[in-house]
Amino acid sequence: MVTWMENNTLSETVSISSEPELTPDTDSARDDKEANHEKTQRKQDESKARIIRSAMKLFAERGFFETRIPEIAAHAKVGVGSLYRHFRNKDDIFNEAFRTAAHEFSKFFDEASLKNSSPRERFFDFWQGLGTFSHRKLDQLILIERNLSSYLLDEESRKEANLLRKKISDYFTPFPGETHLQSVYPSIILGSFTGILRSQAISDKRLETAILKESAEMLWDGFSKLPKSEPNKKKEKQNRKS
Repeated sequence: MVTWMENNTLSETVSISSEPELTPDTDSARDDKEANHEKTQRKQDESKARIIRSAMKLFAERGFFETRIPEIAAHAKVGVGSLYRHFRNKDDIFNEAFRTAAHEFSKFFDEASLKNSSPRERFFDFWQGLGTFSHRKLDQLILIERNLSSYLLDEESRKEANLLRKKISDYFTPFPGETHLQSVYPSIILGSFTGILRSQAISDKRLETAILKESAEMLWDGFSKLPKSEPNKKKEKQNRKS
């Protein structure tokens, strides 16, 4: 960086500035501007992430209608004006929170599930996985279970919910019992699990292992006693006739 002296003559100034190797370097100013932009963007991203986390917690605890925007902002430690710079309204916040929760659960599901086990093993692996996920991210699990078929979901969120339901349903194929119930497995299993969580009234404590195991055995017992589907019965009759 060239230091400009106040007593330089015009000819000296022109002479110095005409030398390419002595041209004032503007890279540092550009770097500072980019660094400031990155810092501002990072703060905005952190602010948005806090808002989403707070929204997931409050929506899970109170529901959509009982949660107010100022409460979300206060919980996230941001101003209401800052919140509106990221989201248009409460519906927008809710759907972003739901998609985040669904994405995190889907990622956990992909990493934790076993693909080549028996139907019974699949069920117990999934149930145990719900226990692990709920201990780490209880708010997300409750938000998903409560709103998997909610009319509050926008188009993008409905697609995310449908993908998650299909992923869970496909995981339990083949599964003993009525195949036409496959589409409701996610609601039955998630609803049963979160119902147990509520009955235990746990917040930051892990669900008791004995309760988790016994409830899984009871639910599996019900699934395993379901009658076979009608199409399968028809096939059996056809096979006997032939």
